[in-house]
Amino acid sequence: MPLTLVFDIETTPLDFDTTFDDVQKEYLLRGLEDEEKIEKLKGLGALNPLLGQCITIGLYTVEQKYGAALYLAKEELEEVTTLDDMRLKYRSFTDEAAMFRHFWKILEENKFTTMVTFNGRGFDCPFLMLRSAVLGIRPSVNLMAGTRWDFKVGSTEHIDLIDKLSFNIGFDRAGAARRFNLDFYTKAFGVPSPKTGGITGHDVPIFYKEGKMREIAEYCLRDVRATGDLYEKWTELLRF
Repeated sequence: MPLTLVFDIETTPLDFDTTFDDVQKEYLLRGLEDEEKIEKLKGLGALNPLLGQCITIGLYTVEQKYGAALYLAKEELEEVTTLDDMRLKYRSFTDEAAMFRHFWKILEENKFTTMVTFNGRGFDCPFLMLRSAVLGIRPSVNLMAGTRWDFKVGSTEHIDLIDKLSFNIGFDRAGAARRFNLDFYTKAFGVPSPKTGGITGHDVPIFYKEGKMREIAEYCLRDVRATGDLYEKWTELLRF
């Protein structure tokens, strides 16, 4: 039986003042004097696994309509509930490394026939692998295995929708193969957008500072559900 796993992550910058030593700070800020540019650079730490951390991992199995959110919080808890029409589990961790270990164990123990991401090859996969390594954790699978035109994680096919929907071109900013963000694709294909929950990716660092971890987890789950629904549209209409 096919078993398709969709996954997505949410990240935030590491605290610049307390994480890095003076040499690292000088290296990162070299050539920057404008305060606005300095603050912008600090915010971009969320995009890099050496400068940022993973705070949520969203998982969704398409055939089972089942979701799970692994996320950082002040206390550990586990809850089974529903979100929209998804059955799901929330599981919080007080330690990023423990969350990663749990994630890699899921990939190791389950025989997924397909993995689906949206820009996973460009962001989620390298972030997960490098951030895990920084924390001393060896990934259970190589999420960056294969090539741009043949993604294989062992025997598991990796469908990166941002590449599939731009026909692996994606460099024509004005033409037919232009890349769009997930929100734009979902609306174009009649799929509920993850932004309908009242939070966007830009809100994640703010919510993190405010301790709204559950809200971030819910947003991430809507993201993976939307990606899963978009994958089903692509499979039905464009997969050959």
